[in-house]
Amino acid sequence: MAIAIMSWTMGTQLLLLVLFITVIILAQRLFQTFFRNKDEAHVWIKVEPIGVSSGGIFSWTRAVIGSVFSYQQDTQDGYDKFCKAQNRPFILPTMWTGGSVVVLPPSLLYLTQKVYPSMARHQAKMDHLQLPYMISDRDVIDNLIQFDIARKKLRQAEVVSSLAAITEEEIDVAFRKSWGTSETWTSINAWDNCTRVIAQAGFRILIGLPLCRDESLLEYARMYANYLFKGTSIINCLPPFSRPVLARIISWPSKYYQAHCRRILRPLIEQRIRELKDHKAGSEKPDDFLQWLIEHCRKLDPKEMEPDKISDRVLVLCIAFIFAMGYIFCSSVLDLYKSSEKTSFVAGLVAECKRVSAEYGGLSTKQAVDSLYRVDSALRESMRISDVGATSIPIDVVSGKVDLGNGIQIPPGMRMVFATQPMHLDPESYLDPLRYDAFRFSRKYEDTEKSEQELGERELCTTITESFLPFGYGKFQCPGRWFATQTIKQALAYVVMNYDIEFDSRQYKRQALLNMMLPPEYVQMSVRRQRV
Repeated sequence: MAIAIMSWTMGTQLLLLVLFITVIILAQRLFQTFFRNKDEAHVWIKVEPIGVSSGGIFSWTRAVIGSVFSYQQDTQDGYDKFCKAQNRPFILPTMWTGGSVVVLPPSLLYLTQKVYPSMARHQAKMDHLQLPYMISDRDVIDNLIQFDIARKKLRQAEVVSSLAAITEEEIDVAFRKSWGTSETWTSINAWDNCTRVIAQAGFRILIGLPLCRDESLLEYARMYANYLFKGTSIINCLPPFSRPVLARIISWPSKYYQAHCRRILRPLIEQRIRELKDHKAGSEKPDDFLQWLIEHCRKLDPKEMEPDKISDRVLVLCIAFIFAMGYIFCSSVLDLYKSSEKTSFVAGLVAECKRVSAEYGGLSTKQAVDSLYRVDSALRESMRISDVGATSIPIDVVSGKVDLGNGIQIPPGMRMVFATQPMHLDPESYLDPLRYDAFRFSRKYEDTEKSEQELGERELCTTITESFLPFGYGKFQCPGRWFATQTIKQALAYVVMNYDIEFDSRQYKRQALLNMMLPPEYVQMSVRRQRV
């Protein structure tokens, strides 16, 4: 049975699930309860929906079911019709919540600048990732110790700087092992091999040598992250009332790989705990996330020192390394090497990387990586044009009402989001926004007599603006973005300096499933190591 479940194609799974959803929802008329209170009905008087037909039977039911495949286009249509033309929010049907979300215009980004008692983000994020169904130990996601530590450490410039040499070394080892050193063309899977490199570099920071290079752990962890994402995508497409039952089945593959990762990590964790107990003042200790986590957990409830719980906390962060960073890196490779201007873009990147590498003796320092302005621009441009979702920055109204102006008040129980993908592709913010321009953010600082002060501050990958929101906004900014972009820039620089890459002439079309843009799991690329 397990083999059968894991051998299904994602398309077959989704088709069966959508058919199941249709039968269940139509049978029970789930969404007849949509106007469940007067406050919510008031919102519907003030805020218009998008993607709902004006007549017919079960128009809302059909709209919510259809959102599984129409969410991205409906978001774009609503943004154009309401956010841009009228500076107003709109209501978007979605299976994610089992009803709708309120999509806010960019002018309301100020709501993220402060912490309001009436608004919360944690549950919205958990619902987006469906982690309560995908992680065996619920305490790991309710008590976010691992994120608190990562947030504290990875926002410190000296810590990020100290990690540059470590990740550069591990990236070199990972590329040689995963992409190979052959000078003849070899076909490899883009998604698998991009995420393998990022996974190994990430594990070097998480657990250190030598286990970060363990082939079994790397593969199990990568499969764990992949199946967690697939499971999350499918669960979000289910009616909320059915998730407690069906999610147990859907989450089985990810929990299977999680158990294998636990088994491999447990001896190292037990060893670290013993060494910490026997540690003598002045003696050297490991300096990685696992060590930071154990030392922190020692001050808490004894249950936090259980090896499996510590393992699960490491694996939750592993998701961020493998999927989030891997997604960005893989997209940056595809966007660059599938561009019609690939030749000139790559040549420009190589010239910069060689110059900076010669100046700093490699790319093993933060100062060197920070000098890669063209690489930074290429990465920022890819993040702009290849969003992971149509909407983001979800916010739940948990108490009181949130006043949006114009007589619009959002009551408790409703969720608000921003249409970040349309914002990133808005022609009023970006010239020719659908074109990938690797040097969009660096070009104006080159070949000019004007000073940088006259030209204005550079917009780097880590720079958050109202038209660039991959790392959130306001109080919802990603604190690990400096480390993430530093590592991905090192990886992209390594690619352009060491490999030739070719894709076939077929146009790769990104696929959307509800709010998620699916990763390019089946894209093949040909690579060869450049001759020294």
